[in-house]
Amino acid sequence: MKKFTKQLEKDTLEIRYRKFESYKSVNLENLRPKDSYGKLLESRTHSIDQFIKDYGRIPSDLLAHRACPNCSGGGKIKELSKDHLELVRCKDCDLVYVDPIFNEEHYKNAYKSQEYQQVVRDLGEESHCYRVQRFGVERVEVMKKYLRSVGPPCFLDIGCSTGFVVEAARLAGWDAQGIDLNPSAVEFGRRRGLELQNIALQDLDAQSATFDAIGLFDVLEHVVEPKKLLERSIYLLKPGGIIFLYVPNYDSASRLLMGKEAHFIWPTHHLTYFTPITVKKFIESMGLKLEMMVTEGLDIFDYIWAQEHIHGKKMQVVSEIADRLQFFINGALWGKNLRVLARIL
Repeated sequence: MKKFTKQLEKDTLEIRYRKFESYKSVNLENLRPKDSYGKLLESRTHSIDQFIKDYGRIPSDLLAHRACPNCSGGGKIKELSKDHLELVRCKDCDLVYVDPIFNEEHYKNAYKSQEYQQVVRDLGEESHCYRVQRFGVERVEVMKKYLRSVGPPCFLDIGCSTGFVVEAARLAGWDAQGIDLNPSAVEFGRRRGLELQNIALQDLDAQSATFDAIGLFDVLEHVVEPKKLLERSIYLLKPGGIIFLYVPNYDSASRLLMGKEAHFIWPTHHLTYFTPITVKKFIESMGLKLEMMVTEGLDIFDYIWAQEHIHGKKMQVVSEIADRLQFFINGALWGKNLRVLARIL
């Protein structure tokens, strides 16, 4: 496949040339059934709503400052404010992150809360089968290209939700399991016969060099210490094993089009915001070799949704070319979701 390089500030990224025939569309009705997307946006501040009701703000004694999650630097500048919280940008490595934040227990409780469980029931359980076939199979196929294992791969999905990737991996003959903090999502997957556990990674009973591949799909942005989580994941990988991760792309068309109203800017839940440059630095600082980086997204579809449902505008003309616009965005690394595959050396 042809390649070219793109200069971003002082760093160079290699971007693979992509043909439009490779673009896979997404059925939004299957992915986001029964206005579950709208309900997600409505409930995005559930973990702080009581504080705002009682005090009109988040009490300062519940928050603590953090150093940069990538380089541990303390220098920062204000990026933006949203939902009573602040995003800052590291002066040293350019990473964007929430500061100050709650303690780790607060976030664990948020993902176990009834409100969050209901969000996943509406969004994830209803669309589970579609996610298996559209996204789970795709992720398994990508990992297959980079695996070096002999025999059925051993796969762990951290933050597995309902287990749609685990199910796709099992259908491919893999030894696959998953963990997640959401009790109802795990129970849903178990009812489908999947090996899922409602635990955090530090509570997983596993030895070093256990897995050929580990998935961290939409996980690192949620945790207080993403480096610590990645370190533990690396410890569990066999020599030459791979980590496949998804994170929101802060330098995405979504943010450029919608500013801080882009839904992935969700500071009550998303604590760290990577770009293609900063995620590359993050991965390589952990001693991993970057094997693949692409972006995919629903930037244009989210923009259309916001314009129609929030601002009451007619977006038919844009809707007619949405797939093509999204392909251009993805191909230039401006898609909303960063997909990164790295290998342990």
